[in-house]
Amino acid sequence: MPAIGAPRSPRGARTRQRIREAANQLFIEQGFHATTVDAIVHAAGVSKGTFYLHFERKEDLLLEYAAVRLQHIHDTLPDLLAGKSFAEALNQILDQVVRGKSWDREVTGLAILELRANADRLPIANPHKLLEPLIELAQARGELRTDLSAEALALFVMRALFGALADWGRGLGEENREKALDCAVTLILDAIRRR
Repeated sequence: MPAIGAPRSPRGARTRQRIREAANQLFIEQGFHATTVDAIVHAAGVSKGTFYLHFERKEDLLLEYAAVRLQHIHDTLPDLLAGKSFAEALNQILDQVVRGKSWDREVTGLAILELRANADRLPIANPHKLLEPLIELAQARGELRTDLSAEALALFVMRALFGALADWGRGLGEENREKALDCAVTLILDAIRRR
């Protein structure tokens, strides 16, 4: 399957966003499985053909959510590298891309499963690589342990965050998503902090 990617024109980007927003609202109201492509195109005001120009299948919308958030992290990376501690940068990332967003538990769990199964279709290969510059800087400052590579630590951080979101999405552990993330961040920082 081809990679999930940005449309080639501003009009295409607006259409894609309209489809994504309509689907998100329906997923929240009806659940992912009960939402049909017909319902999405009706709510978005587009044809079924237009939907399939942007997405091969309904599950691609789950990957789209991840792609949009990863792109946001990529775009804000220069600001995150500008003097923030790793803990501050990590919390800023979570504030911008996760906390306070209206995500349905079921959809979140399914999105994480889809992401794990089809990460190769994202426009940003190896999403954990986005965290590597932050970790390298924190290691150089003496904030984080140096007995493991920045890549290994970045992979651990990303897996721990995805794991916390997946568990929350499947109804395991904390009832509150923010509490689940806060717990994961506390454990992550404890595990990677320089001793």
